[in-house]
Amino acid sequence: MDKLDILHLYEEKGGIERREIVVNVMVAARKFGCRLMIGGGRKGGLNLRYGSIGFAVMDIDTAGKVKVYAQPHPNGKKDTLLNARINTYLENSEFLNPTSMPINTYGHLDVPVEEIPQEALIGFLFENITAIKETYYKM
Repeated sequence: MDKLDILHLYEEKGGIERREIVVNVMVAARKFGCRLMIGGGRKGGLNLRYGSIGFAVMDIDTAGKVKVYAQPHPNGKKDTLLNARINTYLENSEFLNPTSMPINTYGHLDVPVEEIPQEALIGFLFENITAIKETYYKM
């Protein structure tokens, strides 16, 4: 399955609104330097990863579920400052509401992707990538 196939699945399962918001998030993620990977599993979806080892930033499955990460390197040592920064960002966001807070590794947002303003999703991408850069790529 390639990216075009997955975009067709987004549209089949959630309509043109779901596909369009995912495309806009994809474009922004690429501008921020993310890699876009097709996710496995029964639902399929898109995994957004950043950096040389593929730090987890966000996943969006074709059913519209959005997974946001507060610990981008699940096998690595937990960075409490990065985790706190992401949780604070989510707590202060009007549109990004995980099903439970605080999130330790990752959390699912409580509404489908098409019900979240794309600016909120793109803002989260930017915040998460900035936190990863400042934490793992310090100069």
